[in-house]
Amino acid sequence: METWAAATDARRRTSRALAVLDRDAWDVTHDVRLPGIARVDHLAVGPSGVYVFASKAWQGLVTVDHKGATITPERDPGSAWTARGPHRALPPTASAVARALATASGRPVTAPRAVVVVWAPFPERVAVCAGISYVAGEHLVEWLADQPVRSQPAREWSPPQLHRPADPPLVASVRAVTS
Repeated sequence: METWAAATDARRRTSRALAVLDRDAWDVTHDVRLPGIARVDHLAVGPSGVYVFASKAWQGLVTVDHKGATITPERDPGSAWTARGPHRALPPTASAVARALATASGRPVTAPRAVVVVWAPFPERVAVCAGISYVAGEHLVEWLADQPVRSQPAREWSPPQLHRPADPPLVASVRAVTS
């Protein structure tokens, strides 16, 4: 189970990890609330595409298989449980974010990659299940750097008319949708 404090800490840790990305290459925003869409912990656009991140600080060893992420508490392995929530919620949220950003920008937007950032023991470091990438938090920036660069930079979809002074393109598009 993930407590409110652990969830807040997970989001804070992911924010710090994403803060080291090159600001000339990446637009990142946090705690995004779009109309009709569940809250998104983090949204990022960079050379390798658009990403929707959910930060998780599960208590126990995390493994991923076809059912989702299984969390095995260290002191009670018999009480392991499977977190299926991200499988159900994150991909539709990513698609809804793409639709909202496409509406705001007037351009098609490829659905963001759905990523669960794991702040718990996760020996696999990276696993993919049902279209969701699970990435160990301490390896997030390295994993993003390893993603193939798109032939058409993802940042180009955000038109200049949506920008406010000092707003990166993604933030401007998100603000246009939420205002």
